[in-house]
Amino acid sequence: MWTQSWLEAISDKCKRYPQARAAYDRFRSDQERLVSQRVAIPLLEGGWSHDYNCPNDGDRLILIDRHHHRCPTCNEVWSGKPWDDVAVANEHWNYARTCRNASVVSAIEGNGQWAEWSKQVLMSYADHYEGFELHDRYGGASKTSGKVMCQTLSEASWLCLLAQAYHILKEQGVLSPEECRHIADKLLYPAIEVINNNPAGISNWQTYHNAAKALTAAAVGDRDLMDQALHDPENGFYFQMENSLGEDGFWYEGAWGYHFYTLEAQTLIVLAAQSFNLRLYEEPRFQSMYRAPLECMQPDGTLSAIHDSGVVPIQKYFHLYEFAAKYIGIGSEVLEGAARDSLYSFLFGFEEEQEGSADLQPLAMDEPDSRFVHLKKAGMLFLKRDAGAPDQGQVAMVDYGEHGGWHGHQDKLNLLFFAGGHPWLEDAGMLPYGNPIHFEYFKQTVAHNTVAVGGRSQAEAEGSIVLMQRRPDGTLVAVMDAGEAYPGARLRRKIVLTGDVLLDAFQIRCDEEQTVDWVIHTQGKPFLPDGSDADEAARLSWREAAEGSLGSEDGYSYLQKLQTASPEGGQWRADWQWNKQDAAGDRLQLIALDVQEGEQVFMAETMAMPSVGKRSTLIRRRTGVKETVFVSLFRATKGDESAIPVKAEYDAQTGQVVLHIGGKEPVVLSACFE
Repeated sequence: MWTQSWLEAISDKCKRYPQARAAYDRFRSDQERLVSQRVAIPLLEGGWSHDYNCPNDGDRLILIDRHHHRCPTCNEVWSGKPWDDVAVANEHWNYARTCRNASVVSAIEGNGQWAEWSKQVLMSYADHYEGFELHDRYGGASKTSGKVMCQTLSEASWLCLLAQAYHILKEQGVLSPEECRHIADKLLYPAIEVINNNPAGISNWQTYHNAAKALTAAAVGDRDLMDQALHDPENGFYFQMENSLGEDGFWYEGAWGYHFYTLEAQTLIVLAAQSFNLRLYEEPRFQSMYRAPLECMQPDGTLSAIHDSGVVPIQKYFHLYEFAAKYIGIGSEVLEGAARDSLYSFLFGFEEEQEGSADLQPLAMDEPDSRFVHLKKAGMLFLKRDAGAPDQGQVAMVDYGEHGGWHGHQDKLNLLFFAGGHPWLEDAGMLPYGNPIHFEYFKQTVAHNTVAVGGRSQAEAEGSIVLMQRRPDGTLVAVMDAGEAYPGARLRRKIVLTGDVLLDAFQIRCDEEQTVDWVIHTQGKPFLPDGSDADEAARLSWREAAEGSLGSEDGYSYLQKLQTASPEGGQWRADWQWNKQDAAGDRLQLIALDVQEGEQVFMAETMAMPSVGKRSTLIRRRTGVKETVFVSLFRATKGDESAIPVKAEYDAQTGQVVLHIGGKEPVVLSACFE
């Protein structure tokens, strides 16, 4: 990359293909405002990005100026540390990013003004890098410290951009030999020394450390440094491929946000290696990092908020699939409908594509495609029934496996469920790590769709698969064990996915009597019928509950607006509607079976990421438990489907569930674990 002949080919592509030209023009226009300003890098050390959130509600702040930062949720304006320091870090990041991008434009156009601006940025950082103080996010000096940034991770990310800018300007002859030496000796290599203070092994940090080394090696032509980035036996690219990924290609931290975060860096390493005629894009495990999200995404093209991640729309990373489509031959479906206006769009896309080709539309299937997707290393099992259209597909996922390191949650046997076009059962996600609520609630067991024992969170455990079965009619059955999630207790979950419902059976066996909570969360709104519903007798009568009546430890204090009900009879039902506007007719129906004497049900309002707002939380609590099974049916409906009567019969002795939906043939399911 970045040689004269390579850039001439890019320039020629932009002339021949209108889509490539449009992508380039958009990319160029995004840089114009910054490049028109004089270079004045801040001679201040940057702070930690996760501190840039509102202490009140965790929402990310909006910059007013370096000393004023507004919360978009509560409109509070914050000033001083740590927010001002983050604003400085963002200025450094923007200088580095614009420096790289302006270098690209200067090389394609032969634009001397933009090249000069980029050179000034590089020379300014080279002149001053030694004067920046080593500091970590706490203000002291440690092995994780950066100089311009507050940690080696962000220092490496920043250096990746400057190394690319240097490489481009050097290839174009913009830098004199003396300027090349000055930038290499006073900026690039010293920054690598800072990064080398913190070998991180199995870590997303190390992926960016490796990327910074690889891009610097490519820029200065240092084969030894490239070998270090690739072959360090405890840190390098190949070590990461072998130890930080499963064979399925999912990043070990079990969070889609971090999967793509590391994939960005791994892709930079692969691109840098081309300078040494290395074809790392042929590495099977690297390729599998691109395949795993395509296998696991929900019918609406999103990946769930699991562990420390928000919901990830796969099109957010369309720029990476520009690379994948060219070098690996996969991911073109992600590009359909995407903006395609990124740097990678005109670098890697368009040249072999047919202009004016019709958009691909999903085809309706005569029979749903039922299958498992099993991420073995992470310990996540997806049960998928694809019916062609997004509002017809179903996905149930259970997280049973590895904890996920620092970014894992205490969430063994957490259940997610997408059906009827909506993610009904979802994870709470995360807040920025600088906000204590992330640790006090979002990582705790009660924030997830699983079981909590004794009002406390699970241990950091690793479970196992007990059963995976695909029946001739396409029904999918799975049983998972939570391992050592609780001392003296064994948790197993069985789910059965059919075309009509999701059957959930959760078994708990305890050495001593315990209080057990079965917990689900949905961003649906509780639906209270008007009294005309035929199943009115099966619904719960809610009354206000005392604050803190469920407990106050391990996240329970964040259960707000508590209501409670005492169910009568063998079953009850609760409904949620997706919203009260355009999808008010879309519902999630829960039928709770095998209700035990003395069982209490609670409804609460709980936190989610600011983009979601609040969630509705339902808890089935049983006390004095030594052995019990919670049996539940979930049914997602659209529009008039919600009026179709549903009845369920449950035999606790055999575990058999017979489901009657309207005039259909009865569906027979088994909640038995034996």
